[in-house]
Amino acid sequence: MGSVISSIMAFATLRLTEIHRAKATRNEDGSWPLDTAVWKGDDYDLSVTFRPVSNKQICPTAWLASQFARRNTDDQTKPLWWRGSRKKIASYEYLSKAVHMIMRGAGVQAKNSVTSIRKSSITKSIDQGASQQEVDRASRH
Repeated sequence: MGSVISSIMAFATLRLTEIHRAKATRNEDGSWPLDTAVWKGDDYDLSVTFRPVSNKQICPTAWLASQFARRNTDDQTKPLWWRGSRKKIASYEYLSKAVHMIMRGAGVQAKNSVTSIRKSSITKSIDQGASQQEVDRASRH
């Protein structure tokens, strides 16, 4: 679960609260639209679509499909962050802890917060030559 959340944060620059509210459905073409609401500044609905890439090791659609494949048949229609063992939706705190476990496994120091994933994604865009306008659009500033 933590790797899926971390990749969504990195690829879509969504905040953890936006990911926590997200709903995901699989399309016939293998893409996964993530529908969420942004409640910071102007409130609006947001849809981010992940499409398959050739390298399955870094493909967020493969990770989302894997997350749903591990569920039993009755839980396939449950919300994105459904915890079958507890029969409830994972809390925001649970998602945060899952991301922290991934960060520790990657060697990130414990003092860094979950928001550092989003920040580093924005920094990487700037380092690769993205203009300020492109960065603002991608991160919804």
